Amino acid sequence: MNGRPAPTSPAEPAAEMAAIPLLQFSEDARFTWANTQAEEWLGLSARHLMKGDFGTQSPVCAHLAEIVEQACDARRTVVALGCVLGPGGPFDLHARWSDETSSVTLSVLPHREPGAKASQAPALGFGRMLAHELKNPLASVRGAAQLIRRESNIDAAAELAQLIIQDVDRITRLANHWSRVGDIRLGERGEVNLNHLAMDAMESIVRADPHARSILKEDFDPSLPPVDGDRDLLLQVVLNLLQNALDAVRDMPDPKIRVETRFDTGPRSRTGANPTPLVLVVRDNGPGIPDALGAGIFTPFVTTKPAGEGLGLAFAARIAALHDGQLDYESEPGRTGFNLRLPVAREETS
Repeated sequence: MNGRPAPTSPAEPAAEMAAIPLLQFSEDARFTWANTQAEEWLGLSARHLMKGDFGTQSPVCAHLAEIVEQACDARRTVVALGCVLGPGGPFDLHARWSDETSSVTLSVLPHREPGAKASQAPALGFGRMLAHELKNPLASVRGAAQLIRRESNIDAAAELAQLIIQDVDRITRLANHWSRVGDIRLGERGEVNLNHLAMDAMESIVRADPHARSILKEDFDPSLPPVDGDRDLLLQVVLNLLQNALDAVRDMPDPKIRVETRFDTGPRSRTGANPTPLVLVVRDNGPGIPDALGAGIFTPFVTTKPAGEGLGLAFAARIAALHDGQLDYESEPGRTGFNLRLPVAREETS
């Protein structure tokens, strides 16, 4: 729309480019910014919305204001699913509270029925998502560099240097994956052993955080057939799941994380007509996922972390979908498991 004011709150360029309506509010639930999609959806310009009380602008604005006020009052993310707000609905509303900026970002998404594939969540927040994905390999590089500084054995130092080279190469490949403004695409595909993938992810996490070594346990099926996929992207998915689990158990008196692999032919082991029997599970004994989030946990900008970006699981679900797989979870206090489900490599299937 013509004459749009500059954003008065820290809106990222990726948010302006998002394919869904995004609105931002101050800690007292006062409207501060909207992207073009939100303006078109509401039929109101951001300049007009700033002139008065947001909740009085239209019946739809009144409904949105209620969700935002709840998030501001509780200082937490509030999710409302299946809201009927006029034509094109129903919609899922995600009002994400940020302690860092003392603000609420409201995302408006098409409603997803319970049990829908988590990987159907739209990919947005491209620039911030890329930065998020580079944090884990960079932490691994830093950890290996610190070990080299203390290492007196030349052979051990050379081995650590090789790990740094491998991680830097992976960072370069990840950046190349995202070079088209967040257009995630599979790179070189090949047979991937999920057990080896899990071990490499665990070793990377331990290099970045040595205290994780005593927390991580493994339970692998040694007879698991390979997956046909992009190893770099699949490794990043497992790293995200491990990092989330570490964050969840950090304050637990007896933190535990178990990484499992298995062959599963149960009712959840397919996406449509596509079988996904190969399962990698990251299980932790943290507090669990709040019931209010539900499937919204895979939506960009939705997070249970006070200072989180809510992007890691959205990325992971998208990568699972690109591999004709899916990402789902089961959670209760003291027991949460995220399941990465993938198909068998075609050669094995035949």
